[in-house]
Amino acid sequence: MHTLQRLFSPDGQKFYKLFDEVAENLTRMSELFYQAICKPEKPISEYYSSLDALEQANDRVTQKLFLELGRNFITPFDREDIHYISGGLDDIADLLFGTIRQMRSYELDNPGNTTQYVAGEIKHFTQILSKALKGLEDKRNLTKLQPLCFEMEKIIIVCESRIDAAIAGIFPNNNEVVAIIKWIEHFELLRILIKKCDNVVNIIEAIAIKYG
Repeated sequence: MHTLQRLFSPDGQKFYKLFDEVAENLTRMSELFYQAICKPEKPISEYYSSLDALEQANDRVTQKLFLELGRNFITPFDREDIHYISGGLDDIADLLFGTIRQMRSYELDNPGNTTQYVAGEIKHFTQILSKALKGLEDKRNLTKLQPLCFEMEKIIIVCESRIDAAIAGIFPNNNEVVAIIKWIEHFELLRILIKKCDNVVNIIEAIAIKYG
């Protein structure tokens, strides 16, 4: 009976709905992130404003998730898991916006191949992530999340490798100290973004193993 309550509890459905909202928001943010970096049709300041609004909207949804966590005795997963995954998703949104904010502040108008590649892969990543978050609703078939996690992990590994290579390539190709510092900080921010993506995948994998 307790298992059925956890599966079909109205309180549990609130969490799934909020995860769907976050997933939709992250998908929109990643699409704007990709467009700003790879196919800009307007100044980066306009993408900045749009991403700022979406990031604030995501903060509000994350706050709702934490409020629901405090209000509800019955939750679809362990409270700690919900807390970690909510925080991890919020971190990704913060860093998508933060990267564009940094590029605007540092006047990185020509992001280069590595940043463009990462932007494209982040767009792909959030599409898969959205499917994985939706898949959490079917607690009887959580093992089906493993292939999605594997796809996301492949994206993470390649992005990390590309960022490492880009950092190594800064020094032979640039003699300006200020430019070197800007690009190193930019790539380090991308590295943190990818790490936060990895953290979320690890949490989803842990949930799939625990409840699968």
